[in-house]
Amino acid sequence: MKTAVLFCGARRTAYCQELLENSGFLLTQVRTAQEAGQTACLGQLLKQNRMVCAVGPSHSGRPSFGQPLFQALGVPLLDDSPQGVLVLQGNECSGWLVESREQAVALLPDKPEYLMQLLPQLWLRLRRKFHLQQAVNHAFSGKEQP
Repeated sequence: MKTAVLFCGARRTAYCQELLENSGFLLTQVRTAQEAGQTACLGQLLKQNRMVCAVGPSHSGRPSFGQPLFQALGVPLLDDSPQGVLVLQGNECSGWLVESREQAVALLPDKPEYLMQLLPQLWLRLRRKFHLQQAVNHAFSGKEQP
């Protein structure tokens, strides 16, 4: 699936990018942004893509960078947790999927071990939503993880 990636202060970008590519996502654009520029960058990416994966730092396994993005997308927050979005749940981590009729934005932690837990769930949801055919491959190219 054609997907843009927005790294929001992420640290392990090469490994995260590789995991996304190996999980069936065709990365059309890859951008980085610090907090001040995240919402503008997300808006630009959504103008050109049906899917955006926002990847950034986490706290206790949950993305900790999402508040400005949720506000820009009109997602209400209750105790810093987004309401009305799909929760992607791993053993030790979680992420969120904000969906509209034609587009989706995933907020994911930047640790490869967390992404490996969340990407199969994300892919299955998107596969149903957008009627995708591709299979998922979870392998790294052989690079050593940090």
